Amino acid sequence: MEELVREDEDKEERRGKDKYCIKEERQTDSRTYLSVCSNRDDVVMIPEANLCGTKTDEVQRNEAPPSLVEEKRFMVYICGGYKDTVAERGALMENVYPRLYLYCKQRGYDFRMVDLRLGVGTPVSERHDTVELHVETLRQCQKTRGPNFIVFVGQKYEVQSLPSTITREAFEAIVRAVERDRQQMSRNKPVVDSPASGSQSSISTDSSSGSFIQDPIHGNYLNFVDQATNSGLLSQTSLDSFSEGEEARRSPVGRRNCGDLDKDLTLLQMYYKLDENCLPPVYRLLPISSHHPDMLSMDKEHRRQARKDWSTTSHRLRGILQRTTVEALGQEEASLLLRTVLDWEVETGLQSVDEAPPEEHCHCYKRLIPDLYCNLKNEHVAQYIDLLKGRTQLDPVLNAAHEQFMNRLHEKLRHTNIYERNVGWGQKGLSPKHHRSHQFYTDQISSHFQRTVINSLNKAMKVTKTEGPFDTVRRGAVRVQIQEEIQRHINYGLHLWKGCTLRHTFLDDVQKALQQSRTRPILLLGPPGWGKSTTIAAVAQLAPSWLPGAVKTLVHFIGFTGESRNIRLNLQSLCVQLAETYCPHTQLSEGLPQLISEFHSLLALVKAERPLVVLLDGLDELSDEHGADLSWISTPLPPNVHLILSATTDSPCTHTLQSAHPTVLSLPPLSLDDITAALESKLWTDQRCLQEQQWQLLVQACLSCPCPLYLEAAYSESMLWTSYSPQARLSLPSSLEGLYLGMLARLERELGRQLVRRAASLISISRWGVTEQELLDLLAQDGEVLQEVTSCQSSSSHPRVPYVLWARLKRDLGCHLTEVTTDGTWVYRWTHSKLSHVCINRYLKTEDSRKAVHADYADYYREKSQHTHIFQPLAWILDERDCGEGKTKSYRFNLRKLHGLPYHLVHSGQILLFLSECIFNYEFLLHKAWGLSVLDIEEDLNKAVLPDKGLVDVEVLSAALEMSRAVLLQDPCQLASQLVGRLGQMIIEDRPVAKGDLLTFSYLHALLAQCTHSSLPVLLPSSTFLLPPGSLQPILLAGHLNNVIALGGGQSGPLCVTSESDGSLRFWDLHQRRIIRSLDPVGGLVGDSVTLGLDDKMLIVCMGQSLQVREVESGRVVYSESDSVDIPIVTTTCKGQLLVVFYDGSHLVKVFDLASSCSLLHCVNIQLEHEAIHKDHSIMLSNNSIRDYVLFAYRSGGEAAVFSTRGGTVMSVLSAQQGAASIQAVEMTEDYLLLFCRYPYKRGGEIIHIELFSTVSFLYVRSVLGCSQDCISQITVNQAGTHVVAFCPSPRTGITELVTWNLETEDHKHITRYPGVLTKGLCFDLRFCVGVCHGEKYLRLWDLTSRISDQTLTYNIHKLRSDGTEEVIPMGKTQRYAVCRSIRAGTVYVWNLTRRRFICRPVRVEHGLYSSADVVLARDFKLYILTNKGTAHNMDTPSYGFQTLLVYDLIKRSYVRRLTGITVIPCPQHEYRLLEDGQTLLGLSENRDHLILWDLHSGSVKHKVKPSHRESLMSSSTVLDLQPDLTPHREATLMPWDIRTESQSAKKRRLAREAQREKEAMRRLDREKYNCIDQYLLSGDEQVVVCSYFAHHLNVFSMVSQEHLYTLEDKTSLLSLHTSAVTYTGSHLVLTNYNQEQRSPCITLWDLHKGAVRKRLRNEAGVCCVAITDSADRVVFGVTGSNRLKVWDTINRSYRSICGYGNLTIEVSSKLYVTEGGSKAILLSGQLSLWDLEACSVLSVLSLDAHVRCLRLLRGRDTCVLLGLSHSPALVSVRPTSRTGSSASPVSADGDLFGESSSSEEEEEDS
Repeated sequence: MEELVREDEDKEERRGKDKYCIKEERQTDSRTYLSVCSNRDDVVMIPEANLCGTKTDEVQRNEAPPSLVEEKRFMVYICGGYKDTVAERGALMENVYPRLYLYCKQRGYDFRMVDLRLGVGTPVSERHDTVELHVETLRQCQKTRGPNFIVFVGQKYEVQSLPSTITREAFEAIVRAVERDRQQMSRNKPVVDSPASGSQSSISTDSSSGSFIQDPIHGNYLNFVDQATNSGLLSQTSLDSFSEGEEARRSPVGRRNCGDLDKDLTLLQMYYKLDENCLPPVYRLLPISSHHPDMLSMDKEHRRQARKDWSTTSHRLRGILQRTTVEALGQEEASLLLRTVLDWEVETGLQSVDEAPPEEHCHCYKRLIPDLYCNLKNEHVAQYIDLLKGRTQLDPVLNAAHEQFMNRLHEKLRHTNIYERNVGWGQKGLSPKHHRSHQFYTDQISSHFQRTVINSLNKAMKVTKTEGPFDTVRRGAVRVQIQEEIQRHINYGLHLWKGCTLRHTFLDDVQKALQQSRTRPILLLGPPGWGKSTTIAAVAQLAPSWLPGAVKTLVHFIGFTGESRNIRLNLQSLCVQLAETYCPHTQLSEGLPQLISEFHSLLALVKAERPLVVLLDGLDELSDEHGADLSWISTPLPPNVHLILSATTDSPCTHTLQSAHPTVLSLPPLSLDDITAALESKLWTDQRCLQEQQWQLLVQACLSCPCPLYLEAAYSESMLWTSYSPQARLSLPSSLEGLYLGMLARLERELGRQLVRRAASLISISRWGVTEQELLDLLAQDGEVLQEVTSCQSSSSHPRVPYVLWARLKRDLGCHLTEVTTDGTWVYRWTHSKLSHVCINRYLKTEDSRKAVHADYADYYREKSQHTHIFQPLAWILDERDCGEGKTKSYRFNLRKLHGLPYHLVHSGQILLFLSECIFNYEFLLHKAWGLSVLDIEEDLNKAVLPDKGLVDVEVLSAALEMSRAVLLQDPCQLASQLVGRLGQMIIEDRPVAKGDLLTFSYLHALLAQCTHSSLPVLLPSSTFLLPPGSLQPILLAGHLNNVIALGGGQSGPLCVTSESDGSLRFWDLHQRRIIRSLDPVGGLVGDSVTLGLDDKMLIVCMGQSLQVREVESGRVVYSESDSVDIPIVTTTCKGQLLVVFYDGSHLVKVFDLASSCSLLHCVNIQLEHEAIHKDHSIMLSNNSIRDYVLFAYRSGGEAAVFSTRGGTVMSVLSAQQGAASIQAVEMTEDYLLLFCRYPYKRGGEIIHIELFSTVSFLYVRSVLGCSQDCISQITVNQAGTHVVAFCPSPRTGITELVTWNLETEDHKHITRYPGVLTKGLCFDLRFCVGVCHGEKYLRLWDLTSRISDQTLTYNIHKLRSDGTEEVIPMGKTQRYAVCRSIRAGTVYVWNLTRRRFICRPVRVEHGLYSSADVVLARDFKLYILTNKGTAHNMDTPSYGFQTLLVYDLIKRSYVRRLTGITVIPCPQHEYRLLEDGQTLLGLSENRDHLILWDLHSGSVKHKVKPSHRESLMSSSTVLDLQPDLTPHREATLMPWDIRTESQSAKKRRLAREAQREKEAMRRLDREKYNCIDQYLLSGDEQVVVCSYFAHHLNVFSMVSQEHLYTLEDKTSLLSLHTSAVTYTGSHLVLTNYNQEQRSPCITLWDLHKGAVRKRLRNEAGVCCVAITDSADRVVFGVTGSNRLKVWDTINRSYRSICGYGNLTIEVSSKLYVTEGGSKAILLSGQLSLWDLEACSVLSVLSLDAHVRCLRLLRGRDTCVLLGLSHSPALVSVRPTSRTGSSASPVSADGDLFGESSSSEEEEEDS
């Protein structure tokens, strides 16, 4: 965290002079009271929130700290009449709210609709805080953007309520008015109204201020009666009855007597008490239970009676206030004092928010029922209009009040935001369930409301489209999430720091420790609630001033958010911040072990000019995903790095941290001065004071438990104290637990035990918090809660818990409940974990009860209901249109479900459900890997433990995911293909041997079956094509910040050194698996070879022709040279003392003594009898040495030599045992000199022999044989000298094998295979084999000891070599079978593409059918083998070619024909084509000038297909015409003025020269007609052939008529077929060419039926692959080095570019096909990918471990690709699948031809 702004405040000036009572008056801020002062000092105050001023450590305040993070949520406040707008508000919550919730979630926003009246009939509450609750909730909604206030009004005035507080001056004026009336009545004198002046409102001053104030209505009653009578609304009967029944309201005296006034005075003084704890003092309405104890009774009847009694009392109190307030305070103040809840809401809601007018965020729906006045006798009419009690006449006063309310509403809100709707009356009032027109009305309201809100939301939303490659978008999204998380911690630290008033002396101790402890971390310890977080926040602010330099501060409050509890995510966040500061543009890992190493590497980059302070608070809050791993905290710390930690005393992590030897500082308890200062500050902030005894009670309680958390909780309880509270009832327990229990008991009495119990249990048991929606839904599922709510609420018909109950509970909990952002949404959690422990001990005492709550959570996430896709899907999906060209989908993942369901299933003990619903549920795994990471799935797998047995399924799945981790981190959508590709064969072969046998795997069968119905289009392979689990996997060693380019080994122990691409050198301790030292580059040398010498004290670095020797300890350069012409190759001998330098390509050898400052001992030239064959990379040296010997050889030679470094001479020459040997490597042990020789072996194969020579006599001892599959590159010998380890990377397959030889037993093993090409490998011991791949920054470490004795891995010379597939040929009209020609000559496989039983194995294998010199073609299950190559003399002209044709029937397994005496001209294999069902062979002539068709029945030439222009040219041209003109011509540039001034003779000569040049150009084009055929293309229906000639023309031939159809000529471009494609029918050809005149590359579409250009696309450079549809209406092509495909629609002339995935690089070797009528494309470029050309997106990618050797696209309606692999003979069919489509091909009607039919149901064809 950067330097936080330090705010120094003089807190003494803020405190009052009185210790116990703050008398200073100041203006109230908006956080504490809703109050506005008039010209008097009287204030009517409405407390908005019980907020405390001083912040302690683990307590987060309700007010949000300043944030730079966008608050992505909308909150809409709904209000209206309690009784008359139920239908409208209910319809919105039931119908519209789910749609708007889904709309926002799809765009990454939270949405809430708050209706505090829903399910509640009256505003009655125990403590009369309804107004405060509503206004606070409304203000919270106004903090969000978009629409936040919606009001519904009808024709009924809002339910009236009593003011909860009245200022002392106002109340005493009212009392005086009552007493004055009483005195006047006692003297029988008329009462004279003397309204008070200068009264005050509780919200605003007067109407001129723009506030929502009613005009006085009680004093203008007579005018209203006149108007009502004239309008006909009030009859004379109603006037009479009103005069009798409501005279008290229009006359303050009326017929009342002295006794009535005495009762009024007594009632006022009994229910309103003066509270002097509030500043200024107010009269407060007592809680209802003070006089009606049954109000809190659990008995329904008693509570109902209490409500009825209170209704009578409140009606009487309201009448008293209505009669006296006008006289006592004036008409205006009387109206303000008696305003309704709706008045307060409208006044607050229609205020400007962020300087925006009300019209931007407020809307009003006004409902009129025209025929309402005609139905006043209806029993339901009183709910929609105000009537006189017990009569069917209008209440004139309330109707007048409502009319004035509407007038004010129209004045405040523009008419465009007031929507008036009319609806007819029904027999049951407004009842959509019983009246169709009412249903239509509510539907209209709902529809309009939805459109209005969505329009407002769209203006406020900032939705960014997901553009770019998937992996790039994902990395960007992860980086944004991390940055937002970092910003939240910064804001929280600022928030805590602003309230830090305690322990200034302790901060001085921290400063001293920080300055003195430079290599050890500082650990702050204290009990729970002791103020650790606040101290950490304070240190984060002050540390920059304590240390020199530009201090970088990083702070994390573990437990503040859910993500911060995961150590992996914490380290990821820390590494991101460190990389941004010290090493920008570094790609970081995601796994925990790799992050730990990279964290240490980043810390090593910290310099003195910018020191680092890392502060981590609450280490004991870490979750158990990784066992709260603290191994990354190591000592000593790097220089300039300071680490400050905090943890709870005696917690397990505290004991773990002792191993780091930290400097421990224990937080002291609060002193009396600290407590007094904190309490005074809080009282001053909240404008409160306490009585003497109350103050002493609070202080003494805080002294009994002197921690900030207790102080906070005790002060919160004291906020409920009034000055008239009986001292005997006030108590504060001396422990924090007791305080919490007392608070919970109080909440249970007021809100209901079951409600509080359930809510507290849900919050306590939740995973990192609970969302409001989850809490309300789970409360509604508890029958006891619903029963309690039904018995306590007046409106019992609502099926859910009223929102107002949760809002009241949330408000009463105050600072104990915190709302934070977790899992991408807002959740509520306990501010401190101590309260969670108290709630669990109170409500969930047993393990079963806790499991039950976990089970409720799990059932909630698993529930399948009509709204599951809205509230609890796996992801919210939004279809987006991209620039009108296509439609893409964006996904917002439900992280609450992805995290919560596994967590609660495990903690509820439902492991079997956890396995079926999460671990082996494909859709769940897919969304979790996509929305989170495959690492989160691996964390879940660690929890899949059954108490009684182990699960093989979990082990296998875990191993498969580990092998595919790198792919799934890049593209999680490949989950299905990776699982099937690794486990398919394993699952297919898992079948019972006998009836009744159990399967090996219980869950994997179902998981792989689900993969075929993925919700995403997936390229699904038919079977295993990746390396299966079970092989030895390497450990990934991270810590490099750049790619590793060199690797060298140490001499003592498993120590290695690496060189990065920036020249940095890293020293690794392989025991500890971490970097122990780093060196910066010197002189810009980036080592491509590194070697350690002199007991690992010296380092030799080579780069090209440069050599540098450095000291490891100091990094000083001891010796360097850069003037060598040849590349130095180095090794060491004499236990690393002597450095031996050979020079590649020369005979020079230098010997240096490293112990003598690298002094030169020898410089000699060595010459052997046989010179080196190669000039580059010719020298091979042994890495090991004995005595002063160095064993060296020339690559591919037949001899090696032993060089004595001390003598500077060759001691002996070792020759291979056979002349055909080719030495590939040399090495030595204590006993043997090893020569690794390659020998020819069996039909063009090769084999490795290790020839052993004695180190004493230098004589040959014996040979150790390898196998035919060894392709060694790096050779190392373990330190014991018993085993040779060879790294065998194969660039052809892309796979590296680790091979071993036991030199004593001659046991040869292939230990493991790794998908990658290792460039360097070392083996110190069998436990430590390390290698590195090109372009990577990781080392890979293998431990071979676990497999070295496994005899199943043993290879010998008789074991068949496993080769790949050279060619795939589909067979049959339905393409049910495929014939694969192996890379190994003579082997052919036949595969059934539809039988599931034969997915993993061929139905037929044939070996030895042909040799490598033969040509093999396949058609209709027959092999046509051209063999016996030689010169034929039976023809007129002897010719060289194939003389024998063999036809082998794969079905009959026999040769069916042998044809001899033929002569087929030899061509490359791919230039032969079988036509006409195997009757005709197409090939090229001997001089490649024409095509030949051979009849395979007779063996004779059937046709010679030649271009027709050859004969015409031969007949019309002389020999001189065909000869090139070699006369040099000088071309002079002729300017326009030269042309104007030239003479006639000069002009004639110029024109003659131009004619000659044109003639020469035509000659050149004619001469090109005699060029040889470069290549040809055959159309898919075998009807058309197009040939290219390295010329400016192409020829088109018909295979039906064997005629030359057209010559396609372009005089400005050379035409080639290297990058081209022809349609299936041969109607069109598309190719790339370069226009030499315009100097621009083009893509040209030729019409082969007309022989002309149809379309041309210019300026398209670098096109390397192209495809065309059958109708030629679309051309798709890729450009070299890009990751995009381009689509050219030739008919509508549209052109667009499609962005691919991040690591896609299109190359010349890439292959491109179009399928499904041109709507899809298949691209093979390292990976196989499926593209949607209509939607302009990549549908699916298939990553492979090995290279694809060949690919064949099957024609048909569905896409099917056959892949021939380079490392395996297996044939893999790949099909795109989705939820609605199967991945298998349709069942063919053909029968099985190779006896593979079975009656077993499991072996039926795939469908």
